[in-house]
Amino acid sequence: MPQDTAFTLPFDAATSPDADAARRRSLLWSRRQGLLADPVDEARFLRWDIAGLMAVWNPRTGGARLDLTVDAVVVATFLDDHVDGPLADRPDRVGAVCADFNRVIAAGGRPPAGAGPLLRAFGDVWRRLADGASPAWLERTGQHWQWFLGAYTQEARNRAHRHVPTLAEYAELRRRSGFVHAMLDLSQKAYGFELPDRLYSQPVVRRMLDITADVVDTLNDVHSVEKEESRGDLHNLVLVIENAPDRARAHAGERGRERERADTVREIQGMVTAWCEEFLVLEQRLTDGVGARDAGTAALITDCMRTAMSGYLEWSRTTRRYSHLVPAGEAALAADLVPDLVRAD
Repeated sequence: MPQDTAFTLPFDAATSPDADAARRRSLLWSRRQGLLADPVDEARFLRWDIAGLMAVWNPRTGGARLDLTVDAVVVATFLDDHVDGPLADRPDRVGAVCADFNRVIAAGGRPPAGAGPLLRAFGDVWRRLADGASPAWLERTGQHWQWFLGAYTQEARNRAHRHVPTLAEYAELRRRSGFVHAMLDLSQKAYGFELPDRLYSQPVVRRMLDITADVVDTLNDVHSVEKEESRGDLHNLVLVIENAPDRARAHAGERGRERERADTVREIQGMVTAWCEEFLVLEQRLTDGVGARDAGTAALITDCMRTAMSGYLEWSRTTRRYSHLVPAGEAALAADLVPDLVRAD
């Protein structure tokens, strides 16, 4: 199955020694927030193992700092399943849901009246993100969350119009929908530092961040392709490549599709290898070119990007989110965590 697809990355993986305790704390937090009101959703939550993901994403932290990263990704994962379910081809409704999340950001983490469990949980996460953060850093991570939220509306619009994105369209959309830039902001919270604008704006750093997003998102696309196919979604690199108009289809039938899938995966494996090779070149360029003032921060963000890629691969190979699929025709979430709000405007 695609989750068994092998990728070789030139980065070492490690796991936080606080991983198991973080799993217990995450379960308790999610229950307190009302995210696990239905036993079906709790069972699926346990299969995801988001705490396990963030323990390998940020292996050199633990306690409250690790918990914040876990809780933020739990919120994003619940939102992903919510808008990719019955709302998948309703851009107006998806836009309204995402606008509510943006309102929470604008209000400093205060959810609107009548908010459901997921918005309230996001408010809790946002207040913790804002605690001790500089205005510039908070604005940047807010923009990254807004990228993520806005991508959902574009995906719903594509589904509503039966538009299969081109490879170029998909690449641009995926860097926003993949949430990796926001997760790298979480890494900074996990390790207690901020990437200053003077370093963030450097082309070599921006390219390294984009490569990290591309590698993580592509690993996700390959390992989750069966999940996406089962939900009828074409927002996946494997499926975008296979559905390209100029894609040669030399074989018909089931065996032909199997060969095409194998060819596509080999093509993608080559892309990941090339990105990693470029990353190593850029890493050396950054190390050689950064001044003494920013050398420590540059080393920290580089380490965060390395462990993001290696850690994600470790988690993605084993998470049951992609191996235990939601039955066809069944909603990804049993409970409605984002009820409609009654607004005065």
